[in-house]
Amino acid sequence: MNTRVRILKAAGKVLLVLSLMLITALLAVFIRHRAVYRRNMDFLTENGYYSPVSAGSCTLNLLKTGNENGRHRIVFLSGIGSCSSISAKDFADRLRDREQVIFLSRAGYDAGSYDKKDMTAERVVEDYRKALENAGVQKPYMLMAHSLGGVFATYWVSRYPDEIEALVIIDGTCVCPISDVSVNVHRKLSYYLANMGILDFTFHLAELPKPYLNDDDQRAYDIMRISTLSSGVLDSERANWGRNLNDTWNVMVPNDVPKIYISAIDGFRTEKDVEKYGDLNKKEIAELTPGFTGSDEERRKAACRAFLGKCAQSRERLIEPYAEKLGSCKLIYLAGDHFIFNQRTDECADIIKGFIAELE
Repeated sequence: MNTRVRILKAAGKVLLVLSLMLITALLAVFIRHRAVYRRNMDFLTENGYYSPVSAGSCTLNLLKTGNENGRHRIVFLSGIGSCSSISAKDFADRLRDREQVIFLSRAGYDAGSYDKKDMTAERVVEDYRKALENAGVQKPYMLMAHSLGGVFATYWVSRYPDEIEALVIIDGTCVCPISDVSVNVHRKLSYYLANMGILDFTFHLAELPKPYLNDDDQRAYDIMRISTLSSGVLDSERANWGRNLNDTWNVMVPNDVPKIYISAIDGFRTEKDVEKYGDLNKKEIAELTPGFTGSDEERRKAACRAFLGKCAQSRERLIEPYAEKLGSCKLIYLAGDHFIFNQRTDECADIIKGFIAELE
């Protein structure tokens, strides 16, 4: 037997041993992941992070907080992602003294179950309605929707206006018709890592711990976020993005339900707004000023003007037509990032409290 053959055989044995070790390690991680699942669910339930309610073929996490005797039942509908009951907790604290605030997750979110059916606007709204009914929450509701939640809230108020007392959309996805709804969605690596249990150990390599959360909130956030990633619901929401925009646009009819739309990322109207709440980074400045040859300061100012122009364009082409078709919708521009309720918490809460006062 020549030297080359011996080397190849030895290498093959090493690869086989390494493969068996890897498979054994992955199996151990998966078994451990399944073993801690019940402990994690018990932790969420016992500490008030998880309260499952049936919506028919799935369960939604529905958390009632605040003043149960308040005049209004504010139902918070999250954007794409999860853990709004934690990420928006400080903001909700500004409203909970007088009002009941209900955090209502979608199927597959925040440890809720998911039946793998398409997350269409119709399906999501029917899930919401069934869960609230099963939880004994009395109509009418005041919807408070963030980001993608604004699409579902728009569908809801358009189909069932008698169920909605008022609507607040916080930097919501603007509903508009689109011609191409085809989306090629592939499973993300995080889906497989979450289901295998690997994400239990590596989650904070991709998503750093939140310094403003206490230990219990951070643990609950991690559990619910990993559960959401493992459900596959995010892929369905991405796949149905265009369909949901079109379906919602087609059912929209102006009605008299009072509404406000708080625009943050397109709410910049002055250079002072950009300096205080935007702070363009080098990459953004470069993208806004391709081929610019002036000084750094001149380039920054040019980028600021270009950015303000894009915001104005979005307001004119997207936000204003959307608000007009909603009907009875007041536009409020509060410059800031997409999670404006965390960046300008008091101001955002004061706007909503003022809106509630007008209802009374």
